[in-house]
Amino acid sequence: MFLRLRKLLKFQIMSKNEFSTVIKLPVFNGESGQREQFTDWMLEFKAVAGVKGVEQALRSEFEKELPSSDSGWETYESDGVTLDADGKKHRKALEMNAKAMHLLVASVKGVTCRNIINKEKQADSNFITGKAHKVISELENRFSPNDRMAGTEMLMKLNKIRLKNANENPLQMIERIEKLKITYASQSKKLTDEVIVDHIFNVCGKVYPEVLS
Repeated sequence: MFLRLRKLLKFQIMSKNEFSTVIKLPVFNGESGQREQFTDWMLEFKAVAGVKGVEQALRSEFEKELPSSDSGWETYESDGVTLDADGKKHRKALEMNAKAMHLLVASVKGVTCRNIINKEKQADSNFITGKAHKVISELENRFSPNDRMAGTEMLMKLNKIRLKNANENPLQMIERIEKLKITYASQSKKLTDEVIVDHIFNVCGKVYPEVLS
């Protein structure tokens, strides 16, 4: 009996620990203005939002799921008024949006990012929570590399990617190039394979001539 009880308690403790795992929220400081950081933050933030079940609220098409106002919904059903199917759908969407906004407030720092959130909260007096998908859109407009200077900036950063020393594995350098390619994927001028290959030949040709010849 004692052994069975001990095993049962052990199982319950393991289950509790498994489901109480804390997910670390990524933080982006908009004051730094580094696009690589924003790309990494966005990837991690959407992953956390997915785990929390609110990633859908970050997409622009989520707008059609939201009602015209976010006030008064918390009084339904508690006042004896039963919501119809559309009402329940709207309330669920509002809950998802509110959670997504809470995650954004906790995840971004700096005056620029906070101004974007506060501006969205004040944009519509009928929607004081603000809309998470609009905050995401504005953050992408502000920090994602899609402007005219991005192409020049991308090539300048590519030219700085070199082997740190003769002993470094060239695959590590290629990984840094791939990260740069992903960072600037949203702009019109892409980092093409042809440009990447030319850069690798220029950088590694003297170190690994037998491989690149």
